[in-house]
Amino acid sequence: MKKLSTLLAFVMLLTLTASVGCQEKGVRNVTQDVVTDTIPEEPIPEPVVIPEADPLINATARILAGLPLEEGDTLYALTQTKEWKQHADAMDKMWAKCQETLNNAEKIRISDLSDIEKKASNVFYSFSGPDFPFMAAFFPMAETYYMLALEPTGNVFAPESLTANVYGKLQKSLRVLLQSSYFITRDMAVDLHTEEVDGTIPIFMVLMARMGYDIAAIEYQDLTENGEWFTVEQNSPFVKIRFFRDGEQPKEQTLYYLSTNIATAKFDPRVQAMIDKIDPATTASFVKSCSYCLHEEKYSQIRQDILDHSFALIQDDTGITYNTLLENGWSVTLYGKYTHPLAVFGQSVYQKSLDDLYKKGEGIRPLGFRFGYNASPAMLVALKP
Repeated sequence: MKKLSTLLAFVMLLTLTASVGCQEKGVRNVTQDVVTDTIPEEPIPEPVVIPEADPLINATARILAGLPLEEGDTLYALTQTKEWKQHADAMDKMWAKCQETLNNAEKIRISDLSDIEKKASNVFYSFSGPDFPFMAAFFPMAETYYMLALEPTGNVFAPESLTANVYGKLQKSLRVLLQSSYFITRDMAVDLHTEEVDGTIPIFMVLMARMGYDIAAIEYQDLTENGEWFTVEQNSPFVKIRFFRDGEQPKEQTLYYLSTNIATAKFDPRVQAMIDKIDPATTASFVKSCSYCLHEEKYSQIRQDILDHSFALIQDDTGITYNTLLENGWSVTLYGKYTHPLAVFGQSVYQKSLDDLYKKGEGIRPLGFRFGYNASPAMLVALKP
């Protein structure tokens, strides 16, 4: 009997031990399930960087542009002189005509070119001079702009150097662009090499201020042999302008202006290395009033760069010839009216095939504003296959 009792006690002990073990195992499983089902934490969003305007550069830009300053601004007194008020009046009159043209360009962009604009993170404008307004009218929100031309970069104006002579030189430098939509190369060779206006930087300052942009910084740049940008302290042929348009969510944009000779024989290999880094899938090219240089063999390298490094091209008839675009498989939409080139450029730049298309009038879209040398201009919008 005693043996039976002992046996029963042993069995009960085993049963109790097994039960506790199962409970402990169950606890471990529940714990594991809780860990497995934990909701992962959401990633912390990147901080929003709000661009800031450089107060001195922007005040100077507004004075140059003939735009008022607030009374509390340290440079306010410069806007109260007789000379500045005359300058402001002259700039207002010239800008009014330009603004009308830009408004018409914006209508075309919104109605016909929005898909190109949205895709274009980069804009490449060769033979540009400081013609910022027309490029920005078609591509107002691109991340990066590249502008290549012969004209020097120059310097940022010091406030104490703002005189009636400066205002007069600025008006002379800008008059043709603001009234006729283009710069004249031979005039820029004189107008942008004076003591008062020594390059494109003051012109960019005026135009950006007039278009409602704030400037965050103007920085001189240089290029490595591999086409990488780096900042330098001294005046150089390359400049980087960071700017933005104020609003609820301002977005900083960047303009690189390269003062460089883009004839094939003189092409800077560092510039070519920089161009080769630009993504062709997100780059649109822009060409206007380039003296028909892209028709010439001496500019074959930059012509090929446009074809190779762009998904779209907006140009007038001075750009890549219509036949060349077709030979490379590009589709072309025509706007406006083809007018025989000005006599100063000779007969060789006349494009009979383009003229014939315009005379047929099939699929030609209205333009409604001046775009280049002729009062009745042609505009071509080309897309890479």
